[in-house]
Amino acid sequence: MPGIALVAGDLLVLFIFVLLGREDHDMSFSLSASLETAVPFVIGWIAALAIARTYRLSSIASVRKAIGWALLTCLIAVPIGLALRSVWLGRLPGGSFAIVAFPLVAGFMTVWRVICVWLFSLFLPNRRFK
Repeated sequence: MPGIALVAGDLLVLFIFVLLGREDHDMSFSLSASLETAVPFVIGWIAALAIARTYRLSSIASVRKAIGWALLTCLIAVPIGLALRSVWLGRLPGGSFAIVAFPLVAGFMTVWRVICVWLFSLFLPNRRFK
């Protein structure tokens, strides 16, 4: 169950990234447009989780591990998400979007995963994350 919460939080963080990006660019709220932007990154994130196996609780066994695994997952997921988005749109994303996507997703995910270390140690103190 904690692993499901970890992945659900990851996906929520991706959706927040999309919503903040739309807000920053003065785009009106549209659930369909937000999902259209988020889905390629969600697919990329799920693929990266499967490749790197960072859905496991061992990826948040310590702050150091949480940061390292979050960054590794981003290194895999963001290029996949950008590629899928390019295919969907039929064009390459703007250079600034590609440049900004990685550090923002990495930053958001790193913060989320560090929070997970704290939350899981608080609520599951006797659980060893190997």
